[in-house]
Amino acid sequence: MKASRFGTWALVAMLPFLHGIFVLAFEMDSNWDLRNYHYYNAYAWVNDRYGHDFLVASVPTFFNPTIDVPFFRVAQLWPARAIGLVLGMVQGLNAIPIFGIAMACLARTTPKGEIEYRPGIAFGLAFLAYFGATMLSLLGTTYYDNIVSLGGLFGLWLIVAARGRLAAGGIWALAVAFAAGALGGLAIGLKLSSAIYGAGLAAAVAAVPAGSTLARLGRVAALGLGAVCGFAVTGGHWALLLWRLYANPVFPFYNHIFRSPWALFESYKHVFYLPVSALEWLARIFAFPLAYAIDNALTGEVEFQDHRILASYALLIAAAVFWWRRRRVGAPEPEAGVARDAAAPVIAYWAAAYVAWIFLFGIYRYAITLEMMGPLIIVLAWDRLPLSLRWRACGAVLTIAAVVLTMQPADWGRAAWTARWVTTDAPPIARPEASIVLLTGHEPYGFIAPAYPPSVRFLRIDGGFTNPAQTEVRFNDEMRKVIAAHTGDFHALTTRVDHISAETNLGFYGLTVDFASCREFYSSIGNADYQLCPARRR
Repeated sequence: MKASRFGTWALVAMLPFLHGIFVLAFEMDSNWDLRNYHYYNAYAWVNDRYGHDFLVASVPTFFNPTIDVPFFRVAQLWPARAIGLVLGMVQGLNAIPIFGIAMACLARTTPKGEIEYRPGIAFGLAFLAYFGATMLSLLGTTYYDNIVSLGGLFGLWLIVAARGRLAAGGIWALAVAFAAGALGGLAIGLKLSSAIYGAGLAAAVAAVPAGSTLARLGRVAALGLGAVCGFAVTGGHWALLLWRLYANPVFPFYNHIFRSPWALFESYKHVFYLPVSALEWLARIFAFPLAYAIDNALTGEVEFQDHRILASYALLIAAAVFWWRRRRVGAPEPEAGVARDAAAPVIAYWAAAYVAWIFLFGIYRYAITLEMMGPLIIVLAWDRLPLSLRWRACGAVLTIAAVVLTMQPADWGRAAWTARWVTTDAPPIARPEASIVLLTGHEPYGFIAPAYPPSVRFLRIDGGFTNPAQTEVRFNDEMRKVIAAHTGDFHALTTRVDHISAETNLGFYGLTVDFASCREFYSSIGNADYQLCPARRR
């Protein structure tokens, strides 16, 4: 048994490397966010361009760039395929905590009192985590949702593995809860959307069987303190910078509370995928997984299909209904096929993160951990149904097979592999020390800025954050002053289809674009005919 477990762990340890190799079978990532801010934000932070450039990536300009810096650094030194291999290996680490969690949940006590592990099944559940619509679509990409997921998953693994200490209470229980919270906080600091898994960790540590209500609250408080400390490590420096520059530590979000003059007094929260009416909220609470299974546009910009969350959600509701009926009539629990003291915090984690997700975001990509855990949750939910062990096992296998075989991954944009990941043949600027490049429209241009000397200034005068008509936003006033005082050259960075936007928005600043003299260029990750056009005062 021990040899079998060791051999399976060895196979699991190989999965990240195999995942990295798998990246090379795909094309190179060229997603919209990479072109907009993942590359530029790291460049801006490393070169301290705050106050030199303005709003290059629109709202994402203000996202924490810490997680983007490694890619930016190696993209200038390493071959693209080497980066893809390493990026895939890091993303592949998700299988390790999922395997560990599954091992704990699938352990059973035999009639002889021995613990029986099922490493083969646990390995299969960990392996299937790679074959979800989101995980496959994010393979080797810079979205990082499948990297920040590691914080919550390792935190949950710690809770499940140390559930005995948590149940016993005392200083060690608080230490375990603190450590789990710190792991989650590290992820939240890197990407705020990971906060939904912070809610999951709080529910998991409270759901560990045994302990008084006061003890459970103490564990949750310790976890919360750990999360704050973890966040301070990865996100504290950025929150302080935003506070110093813009008087809002989460700028521009929740600016209706902080009221920074650099933005409108609005929340800036992305509500496109959130309900509006009370009826829509009710539908979201009770039927959201079914709704987005029918219409993907409810939860993302691209087409995909994956019913893992829907199956998990439906089975957990069925399990809750049968549990309530058993409690009501005093019927005995069905024979356990899993370790239910381990399953309880895992189910609580998934359920709490799901509720937080539907209320805060509703963007499917952010639910990647729920998707990866889907096969395991399906097994745990089937175990609570009033059927024989054999029928429960058959039901779990058939459900997992159905969701895996009907899965269709999304496509966020890929390009053919090149020697270096981010390259461009951007035309030179004659006087970089005396040049301003103006950006308008929706097209992302951030990845182009590092191709020019640092002395060139980039100002986005129109985009998702602001436009020239919003005179109450201080950025517009500052850009107006910069443009009015500039005595050097102006350029417009645009595309063939965006000339009207460029001409209209530069007109607010008394400038016009010479489209006849535009110089066209291309990039390894671009998907447009980029043009650098001279501009001048009217």
